[in-house]
This record gives sequence, C-alpha cells and structure tokens, in this order.
Amino acid sequence: MAEKMRLTDLDGYRQRAACICVRNEREDEILLITSRDKTSWIIPGGGIEQNETRIDAAHRELYEEAGVRGRLIRDLGIVEDIARKRRTNVFVIYVEHEYDDWDERRLYGRQRHWYRLNEVLSLLKGSKQSQLEFFQRFLLT
Repeated sequence: MAEKMRLTDLDGYRQRAACICVRNEREDEILLITSRDKTSWIIPGGGIEQNETRIDAAHRELYEEAGVRGRLIRDLGIVEDIARKRRTNVFVIYVEHEYDDWDERRLYGRQRHWYRLNEVLSLLKGSKQSQLEFFQRFLLT
C-alpha cells in the first residue's frame, strides 16, 4: 500500500479514526486484530486521509485492517494522546460482514479474533495502554 499523507490539525496533532467492533446487542464480544509486527492485539484504526470524513476513515481502516464491514452504532468522541500528538475519533461499529480475505491479511499476515470484553481489557493493559481510554469511554456509554 502506498503511504498516504497524514492529516494533522492546526495544533500539529495527527487525526485518526478507530473502531470498537461488536457483534451482538450485549456488546460483550469485541473484535481485535494483530498489530503489523504481530506482537500485540489492537483495535482497528488509522489516519484520516485528505478529503475523507472521520467515519469514512473508520470504515476504510476497518476493512483494510480487519476485513470486516459494519454499521455505526455510536460516536465515542475524540481521545487525545498528548505524548504521541494524536487525536483519535473512536466509533462503535456493529459488524455485519466478515470477509475471508482482505488487504492486510495478504500484505502483513494480520489476524482477527473475537474476544470477551474482560479479555480485551487484560490484553490491552499488557500491550496497548493507549487504547484503554477508548474502552473507558465505551463502558460509560
């Protein structure tokens, strides 16, 4: 994949979109994907491209990284990561279709897996502290 120009705001923060994906009304199963280096489990997300809305970026990243499509349930707002100069708009997506083959599976061997919510929190505490705030908001809605 060609490297895209990263969209930044007036403060120099990288603009991102991320998806907490669920597959039932209880919202107790969450989709995680492997990082590119396969050392941790993460939620799908990435940079917003020029002339792209935040929700369009979320749907694009979701398909590219996880090979799934779904519908927006709610917008959890923006989570700011001062240390990494990122502002991430976090969405909750109900997964409606899972594809057997997708871009980043072919390119990077990325995997996806459904986890119980309590498992997700444990996995992220160990490797992706920065994404825990996404789930704090998720649990409050």
